[in-house]
Amino acid sequence: MSDEFTLEMLDIPRSWNRGTGDWTKVAAAMKRGETVEVIQEVGSTLWRNSLPEKHCLSWDGENLSPIKGRIWISFTQRRFAPESVLPKVQWHPRVLWVGIGCKAGTSRELIETAIQNVCRSYHLAESAIAGIATIDTKAGEIGLLELCRSRNWPLKTFAADVLSSVEVPNPSDIAATAVGTPSVAEAAALCAIAQIVTVHQHQKTQISINHLRLSAFICGSHPLLVPKKVLRSEKMLGSVTVAVAVCPIDYLR
Repeated sequence: MSDEFTLEMLDIPRSWNRGTGDWTKVAAAMKRGETVEVIQEVGSTLWRNSLPEKHCLSWDGENLSPIKGRIWISFTQRRFAPESVLPKVQWHPRVLWVGIGCKAGTSRELIETAIQNVCRSYHLAESAIAGIATIDTKAGEIGLLELCRSRNWPLKTFAADVLSSVEVPNPSDIAATAVGTPSVAEAAALCAIAQIVTVHQHQKTQISINHLRLSAFICGSHPLLVPKKVLRSEKMLGSVTVAVAVCPIDYLR
């Protein structure tokens, strides 16, 4: 095993975000040539193609020697026990698209709080968020624009007739009457991932995706991870509907 192989040598996409974990100890294990297990649940696997012939990484289920470290690649926010003798770290590819519905004038703070609450409840990593999606009439919503600008999230918007064509688990007659579509948050999140996949197919981009573990996280193979959740606040004078979908292609910009 080469003692020159280090964590910094991994050709990980720049858009992936480092999560929590003991990066120092995992890096040290790799430098010593000790076996570090990689469990990749989402994101491109092309980074593996640039690994040197001799490296210390092993894949889940292929371990032939004692594991001295672990790398998780997922959209899940894991909490590692500090007393564990096995150092672990996590990378978060940007695969989550957050659909948002909100009343006019809803503050950035309330929208951000709603997203944070959903992420905590479903153990999702905020750093795995690729962007925000909503109806096109919200394209100028100040709270949304401020949040996307501060978090460097793209904002994708879709017309009501496009959103209304998407089958969702929780359609609303009230929403259909008010904005012309029975779903904003759920439908927008699904439209965002459909758009990403369509663009890559159109460009014939060759991207290797790990679908096997992804399917384990999607109920019935449906990409909607979180159905619509509503947060209302009298103090902040507004309400926000949040839904989250996972895309099989990570956002690399």
